[in-house]
Amino acid sequence: MRKRMWMAIFVLFITFSASGAPQITAQVTEIIDGATISARIERLPSPAPAGLNVDTVVRVRYIGVQILSTLAETAQHLNAILVGGKQVFLELDETIRDEAGQILAYVFLDNDGRLMVNAILISTDVANFSPVPGASRYDPVFSYLDQVPGGPPSLACPVVYSWSDASKYVGTTACIEGPVASVGTSRAGDVFLNLGRPYPDPARFTLYIPARYVGKFEARFGARFWTNIVGRSVRALGEIRLYQGSPEIQLSDPANLLIL
Repeated sequence: MRKRMWMAIFVLFITFSASGAPQITAQVTEIIDGATISARIERLPSPAPAGLNVDTVVRVRYIGVQILSTLAETAQHLNAILVGGKQVFLELDETIRDEAGQILAYVFLDNDGRLMVNAILISTDVANFSPVPGASRYDPVFSYLDQVPGGPPSLACPVVYSWSDASKYVGTTACIEGPVASVGTSRAGDVFLNLGRPYPDPARFTLYIPARYVGKFEARFGARFWTNIVGRSVRALGEIRLYQGSPEIQLSDPANLLIL
């Protein structure tokens, strides 16, 4: 996590320093969760954004930050370390409020707009990048930081087989590794990652994620993560079985999948 955070800070300095200073100043009054704060508005630009007034307390949601449910407490603690009781500087995008009426903002630690809290959180293991419609100004940076590895990938594999050899080991539990040749979804919301060869080639190897577990994988790897991994290699742990003549592993736990 520390390595990723220093990478984030470096990227922030070279990226945001040319983006202009945030124009809203606020004092943090409460840490709501890992990606939400309450803050008292101290300074606004002229004309002020609709519905915002000086000396009012608003709830602010960090744009692009999706906290992992399993690390919610850690994320809230980290958020408190970063901004608790501090003066912060807000930048808004085209979409100003979410469905709950919370202010959507990029939150900076400095009034020059160099150190963004949203990006620092995304660069750690407590959060993923989750795009927000109408608030995409820094999406390329967030996407990059979400992919910066915190260290070498690891998975407790009893043995690792290539996707092309998987049919020899049906009935055993092992790790299968290979490039994603195609992806697909069912009407029910199931996700299929086809390794080695695309669907419907029967020689492919498939990683099957039932719809009821897809949300857990999105929390770890990002919303609709499967749309961005064709051509990348993955490794998965599970029992190898045959389905309609093709080998596959069914995944229910995101800890059993690595995107390399």
